[in-house]
Amino acid sequence: MFDRLRKAFATPAGLGTTPSTTGQPVSSQDVARWAAQQRIAMVAHAQDGHFDLGGDLGGHPWRLESGPPTRPYVQGLELRGRADVGADPDAAVMVLNRPLREALERHVYSSITDSLRTSVDAHMPEEMRWLAMYEEVKWPELPASFRRHFAVVAECAEHAQRWVHAPLVSQLLNAVEEAADGPSAHSPLIVMLVRGKVYLRAEHRRSSLAETANATGILLAAAQAALQNLPSPPPTVPAP
Repeated sequence: MFDRLRKAFATPAGLGTTPSTTGQPVSSQDVARWAAQQRIAMVAHAQDGHFDLGGDLGGHPWRLESGPPTRPYVQGLELRGRADVGADPDAAVMVLNRPLREALERHVYSSITDSLRTSVDAHMPEEMRWLAMYEEVKWPELPASFRRHFAVVAECAEHAQRWVHAPLVSQLLNAVEEAADGPSAHSPLIVMLVRGKVYLRAEHRRSSLAETANATGILLAAAQAALQNLPSPPPTVPAP
């Protein structure tokens, strides 16, 4: 079912994987040294390149792990992040890079037409269903460079404008600019705000520490923006 999606994100011939400064993939020890410098807790797993990072943001836990992919559009390892920020549960916003959006939209379209369905398959990953249900939203304050690299999809445009603020925009653009024109510049990257939590998925090529640093920065910027701009509404007090 997902063969075409896997091929869409396969490394182009001749590019290979950009090596680290030592000529080897970034190791868990490299990540551990970086995490210690940043005062971030880390647990390394037996297999090199697999690890968990975690911390606390204003009393809300966050976690970023590197491990086997849970989505068919991710090759190799996957960086998965989650921050339980207790944001407005009605907010549903997704930011994803353009290459990923194009590949997912093609897959959604082909899945529907190949099976003669007229509705979205409930078994599709959530991000695919969102592309079929929600529209891309834009507003004048979004930089042209951001709109060129990323799409913002949301159920409510107001929620998107309140969440996708300057710090998150800067973190996402930094990740693309540091990758330049290498394979990582076109690797899948997605950030979602849904059910009061922030989620991140990114391909982990282990080509540099910047991949982990950028993913951490994006997750924390997204979590902070949700806490500040989309807090959970106060509970309704029943009338006496």
